[in-house]
Amino acid sequence: METENNIVYRDELDKARKAVDGLARDGMSTTIDAYWEVCCGDVLVAEENMRNQRRTWENASLAKELLDIAAYLEGYDHMLDNLHTAISRMADITYEHPGLKLRLLEFDLGVLQRIEARIGHDLDLCEHIMFEISFYRRNIERADKGDFGNIEQRGHLKHDPIEWSAEYESIIDEAERKIDSLLDDHPRGMGFCFAYWSTKARVLHEDYGIVWRSPAIMNPGVIFD
Repeated sequence: METENNIVYRDELDKARKAVDGLARDGMSTTIDAYWEVCCGDVLVAEENMRNQRRTWENASLAKELLDIAAYLEGYDHMLDNLHTAISRMADITYEHPGLKLRLLEFDLGVLQRIEARIGHDLDLCEHIMFEISFYRRNIERADKGDFGNIEQRGHLKHDPIEWSAEYESIIDEAERKIDSLLDDHPRGMGFCFAYWSTKARVLHEDYGIVWRSPAIMNPGVIFD
């Protein structure tokens, strides 16, 4: 998977998509390679979005495109290691989409289990992913029931449990696109998080009727910059 800084990932992804437009998903090596290029582009563009703190609203669609193509490529054993790398990297940057991240984790587990069967021994990583899957399933189920008080928190910082809800996940990309546009000229440096959180809370409340509490509100006494 290319990572050189001089490559314009978005342009390369566009080229890769055009190359597979109308291309039958057969077992030809050239076809497999062409679709794999799209997968690489999906991951690299999503990672670039996260680094730049821009256009993160499109990462969910990139992840869904990756999953769609991965479902085809997993039929070929020689692609399994590559798919694990791509899916795991996408899962690592899939935020605010718990349902989608669960799909990525479940797919990655299936790929790793296929690799286990191929090499003839267990992988420690599978146990970790199964733990992650259980965590996501529990919190999603609780959010679906409106049981936000029992949403499990991780790490040193708390996040608003509403982020686990299907309602939040269904609108967050559209909301993030609006937020991104409103903050287009705002410097992405020190203090940006406060402008972002304020704008996000306003957009979610005014446009979608969702009351969202920022990490600053959820973590009184913690200093953010």
